[in-house]
Amino acid sequence: MTLPFADQSTLIIPTPGVPTPDEVQVWIQETLAEVPAVPRLRSTLVVEELLANARLHARPPYVLRVALDHTRRALRVFVEDCAPHSGGSWRTGSGLALVDGLSRGWGVERRTRAKTVWAEVAL
Repeated sequence: MTLPFADQSTLIIPTPGVPTPDEVQVWIQETLAEVPAVPRLRSTLVVEELLANARLHARPPYVLRVALDHTRRALRVFVEDCAPHSGGSWRTGSGLALVDGLSRGWGVERRTRAKTVWAEVAL
């Protein structure tokens, strides 16, 4: 099983509406075409939720990256945005509860001017 571009694929989303959510979904489906059906569905839902969260709470550009980890037999999903988390605990609403239930784990990496939210989905 391979993803395009050597087991890793990246999509840069420069503005809130470009590409549209439908175009992002097509990119996800094409990128994950060789991933088995159940993990592909889990991964698609995780990607959509993390990106929706970034679009709701942060600023563009957004960088969406998926990477196949052969060693861990997992697909890792990363969504980076240009708004640092303001501190304190990370609130888990229903969307992040969904991410938590569909993935092996997820987390937030904070930097001065950006953050990356990641999740790992078992293959």
